[in-house]
Amino acid sequence: VRQHGDLQDLNVQTILAELDEDDAAIKSRLSSMLEQWHGAFHPIWGAIFNAGYQDSRFGFYVENYACLYSSRATNLGLSSTERSFRTTTEMLPHDKLLADPMSEFTDTNPWSVEEVA
Repeated sequence: VRQHGDLQDLNVQTILAELDEDDAAIKSRLSSMLEQWHGAFHPIWGAIFNAGYQDSRFGFYVENYACLYSSRATNLGLSSTERSFRTTTEMLPHDKLLADPMSEFTDTNPWSVEEVA
């Protein structure tokens, strides 16, 4: 609507104003629901693996670089500050599947574009 120069039309202006109001109301409601959801995890930190609707930076690093998991972050407080956690060079199940020469996935290229006859 806004691309076709119809902004001078009173009906279009009314519809756009209603849509903007609805959008603001939905965002406000979702914001309060998200606050409640985060508060259910921890009253101050919230869900430490999420920042809004995305993974938090902490969550990103845990997912990509860490091999240490716990049901609660506070469990790490039970270990010594001198303790060092090191990862092993263990393959994940999907890596094992792709590395297996007998796997049906080794013959396919998901990025190739094949024409369907």
